[in-house]
Amino acid sequence: MREKRELRPPVVVATTLPFFARATTIVDETWHDLDRMAAALDQRAAELSADSPDRAILKLVIDGIEDLARRLEQTEVALAAYLPTP
Repeated sequence: MREKRELRPPVVVATTLPFFARATTIVDETWHDLDRMAAALDQRAAELSADSPDRAILKLVIDGIEDLARRLEQTEVALAAYLPTP
């Protein structure tokens, strides 16, 4: 009869650390870029009249960008968990 193995969390091998470090950096840069993009679009939307169809479209785009930026920020936190603490 075979022994039952305990389920353990995956072990991160040292060779994967550069991957996680680079991925974390890319995600960090991307969500900051998206955040700045949303702010710039929000500024442009503020210049349009309240009943402008262009403003409504910009607001939808801004909401999508901000949602994506929030998700990327959460991904960055998840990736950082695999990195050694300084």
